[in-house]
Amino acid sequence: MAKYRLLTLEELKSMEKEFVDFLVLNGIPGEDWMKLKDTDPDRAEGICSAFSDVVFTKILKKCRYIERHAPKEIVSIFCDESKMHLVGLEAPDDINIDFTDQADFAKIQTDPPKGIQTIKSQKEYTKEREMEIWEMLHSGFFISDQKLYMALFS
Repeated sequence: MAKYRLLTLEELKSMEKEFVDFLVLNGIPGEDWMKLKDTDPDRAEGICSAFSDVVFTKILKKCRYIERHAPKEIVSIFCDESKMHLVGLEAPDDINIDFTDQADFAKIQTDPPKGIQTIKSQKEYTKEREMEIWEMLHSGFFISDQKLYMALFS
């Protein structure tokens, strides 16, 4: 079973060369792979699962910034090796603002309304770093660059 999830058929097709290289590195030539899919589908799925884990682990190890946008809150997190550093903005319900609206967000950057609170915190990982990032990506965060983090941090 995959640690994260199995790559979709479309994702696998887009990574065909990498998958073939993975098979070769694991001693499975192309013709053996074709037979294996028909004769031992459980083992073939296990190989796809292992490849999926390699792909997602590589992506998550490179991940440094994640963010989440909600109507009343915007958060960016820097994921270093030992902990997460969160910075964000939070608006009380009585302020008419929507952080998911680009125009509202642009307005906040030039003329922030009174009552917007800055959030800053740090958290050490309680699980493997990559697994914590993976779980956050499945709870509404997405991988980003450092722009929002740096803008909110300063």
